Amino acid sequence: MITNIGLRAILKSSVGVLRECSAVAVKPWTCNSALVSGLTASRGSFAVPQPVRHYARVAKKRKTGPESQLSDLPPTMLKMDYAAVPLAQTTDEIVKRLLSLELASHKEKLQLKKEQLIAKVQRDESDRSSVEVQVAILTARIRNYQEHLQKHHKDKANKRWMLMAMDRRKKLLKNLRLVRYDAFEKVCEQLGISYSFPPEYYRRATRRWQAKKEFCTKVFKAVQKQKAEQRLKMKQNFSTTEIAEPKKAAVNKNQQIEWSKCRTQWSPTNLEQAAMEQMSKRGSALGFFCPLALSCYTANKYGENCCLGCVPGGMTAMRTHMRLTYGIQGTICNDALMTFFCGLCEMCRMAREVRIRNGDISL
Repeated sequence: MITNIGLRAILKSSVGVLRECSAVAVKPWTCNSALVSGLTASRGSFAVPQPVRHYARVAKKRKTGPESQLSDLPPTMLKMDYAAVPLAQTTDEIVKRLLSLELASHKEKLQLKKEQLIAKVQRDESDRSSVEVQVAILTARIRNYQEHLQKHHKDKANKRWMLMAMDRRKKLLKNLRLVRYDAFEKVCEQLGISYSFPPEYYRRATRRWQAKKEFCTKVFKAVQKQKAEQRLKMKQNFSTTEIAEPKKAAVNKNQQIEWSKCRTQWSPTNLEQAAMEQMSKRGSALGFFCPLALSCYTANKYGENCCLGCVPGGMTAMRTHMRLTYGIQGTICNDALMTFFCGLCEMCRMAREVRIRNGDISL
């Protein structure tokens, strides 16, 4: 009976030891052998020894990235809105702490950093839209995006915005380098930008690309051949037309010579001299004996109504119009005086002028 009670006590005590060993994260059946050997049963009482301690591993050091662009801002510096307020410099320490960068948000610190970068490259105090200022603002944004992506490398949206800002800054720097190289060097030096030229274009030569290139070359050569044939045909047609046209050109040249002779002969520079010359030509007799018939016939041949010669002042108007049309020198006052005092002579002259310019007038 006593032996049965002692065996039950030994079994219960062994189960308790195993539970405590598992509670302290000890592998099963790794307890010290001295513990098991030191177990003694004394009438239902059992002494439990201390468990074995397993010390934790050394913590790994976290990788520290590059310093932030906001690390150079001292925490005692006032915010941008209160930096120009003189009362903020003499207030209590608690108020200064509230107005300083120690309790400022990241947005306020970034805005202050932008203003510092702008002050380095701006042309004057009121410059807020030049290329240098835009590059400074984009630089602050890009560095802020880079710091954010080092912690959150899966943030695709901010990565896209960063790449867009980098492309925009690259275009501005390229234009500034072409227009004002001294300003370009100053901006790169003040902002710590290293400008690198884009790599040369390189394309892997695949079979598909080679076949496409050969096909495009064949098409280009065929098009050039067709254009050469068209040019040759145009040259041949032009040469044949040049051979066939000399006779026409000679005829036209003779007509131009005759017209120039006629013009020089019957385009006097002074109407009074022309009027005296027309007295001896044909038609002076008809104008002397029947001036009304000659005036009506001349107006009809000139393209006006035949009754123009019967209207008072009609011949003066026709003389002025004829002078302006044919480019003859004179004035309206001379036209009126010559028509009034020497109407017969002017009638003969106008008839002669119309016959030479527009065709023969059969009198």
